[in-house]
Amino acid sequence: MVIKLKNSYPSIHGLPVIHSVDTDIFDLTYFMKCMECTFCKDQCCEWGADIDMQNVQRVMKYKDELEKFTGIPSEKWFDETEKKWDAEYPGGDYIRTTYDEEKDYCIFLNTKSRGCMLHSFALNKGIDYHEIKPFFCSMFPVTYMDGVLMTPEEIDEGLTVCLGEGPTLYRGSRDELKFYFGEGLVAELDEAEAKWFAQKKATA
Repeated sequence: MVIKLKNSYPSIHGLPVIHSVDTDIFDLTYFMKCMECTFCKDQCCEWGADIDMQNVQRVMKYKDELEKFTGIPSEKWFDETEKKWDAEYPGGDYIRTTYDEEKDYCIFLNTKSRGCMLHSFALNKGIDYHEIKPFFCSMFPVTYMDGVLMTPEEIDEGLTVCLGEGPTLYRGSRDELKFYFGEGLVAELDEAEAKWFAQKKATA
């Protein structure tokens, strides 16, 4: 069920703007502690991610250092055939991280160890990973479409083995939502979550 929020909440980049929430994020659960997971093999990183061109520019600020860190030349990082435009992306234009056929995963996945190389580079350099890590990767396992905070396609199609154990999708992503959209959004989502559970209890 999609619930309309009392207010609209733009991200720190101006877009997207969230005005509604799908209650599935209050109900579905997943194994949140990704780096402690021993069974998923970084499955959520398998397909790569959309990344707005403003984010790409922030990544390219560290081009030389990132090439050394990842061992991958920058011309292989993004799939030029996937350049598109969407009014909900900061700046409108976006691209996709490359799907590496040899890895069978996103180009930035560290298959020799674990996790996202953009994230680990940021930690090693002492910068906030939000500066360079794609928005959708930080927000997973929630996403948005047409202003609605919702479950991503991978969750809807049951493509991730981490579902069914741990906190709800909302609780697992709450800190990221607070970072990107502010205290106001999470306060209203907390209220919507409580009302949703009360409504379910009353009709059970």
